[in-house]
Amino acid sequence: MTGRPVVLERRGAVARIVLDRPDRRNALGRDTLPALHAVLDEVERDTAIGAVIVTGRGPVFCAGGDVDEIMSTEPTDREQEFEMIRGYNRVVWRLHHLDPPVLAAVNGPAAGGGAALAMACDIAIAAERARYDFVFGRIGLASADMGCTYLLPRLIGRVRASHLVLTGGSVSAREGLALGLFAEVVADDRLEATALSVAERIAAGSRRANVISKLALRRAEHVEFGTDLEYEAYLQSFAFRTEEHKRRLGAFRAARRRPKP
Repeated sequence: MTGRPVVLERRGAVARIVLDRPDRRNALGRDTLPALHAVLDEVERDTAIGAVIVTGRGPVFCAGGDVDEIMSTEPTDREQEFEMIRGYNRVVWRLHHLDPPVLAAVNGPAAGGGAALAMACDIAIAAERARYDFVFGRIGLASADMGCTYLLPRLIGRVRASHLVLTGGSVSAREGLALGLFAEVVADDRLEATALSVAERIAAGSRRANVISKLALRRAEHVEFGTDLEYEAYLQSFAFRTEEHKRRLGAFRAARRRPKP
């Protein structure tokens, strides 16, 4: 624990955003909000970053909103609470739209908004002890938190999402793998290394090509097939004209011509 609620670490071209409140189960409190936005500002400015990992310190990914800290019962604080919720919603939106691919390394339980943070990422890899909890309805709060009702149905379908949200359900790592919430599930002590390996493979590729691919994937969620094909053609024709494509294609051809040992 560093004393800061969020820490930005660098491993070459890979950035790691670490929720660092293990004593509070990495819950999202008042100080966490500006810290997350500051870290995202830094990531957005640094064009040398080719991939981003989001994870939590300790055995919990994120317990969602710190209810004891941010949910005041004073009527005069309602507008402040509303602005804080909107601020966290903005964090999810920014994660979802970052240029470099974002990988969630879900190191443990993720509840409510914590699950939304992970689902907003492009790829999620889970430790065996990980799970997603949508249990806030049990204490009179909406499990519709920080984009859960937008992201979850798009990942697993409306019926399954409704069942989880309305029953206050949980999804284990293995269940999440079967549902498509996780790309991979690994032993708890292998998560960091596995996530870093995947992120390094992504970062070793073309940053511009990855950004273009993300744009196409995100846009395809909202348009019909023919419109998507036209957009893909536009993006690919742009990529064909870049100097990076010519350089990488030349290196690829040279490697193919090289005699094998």
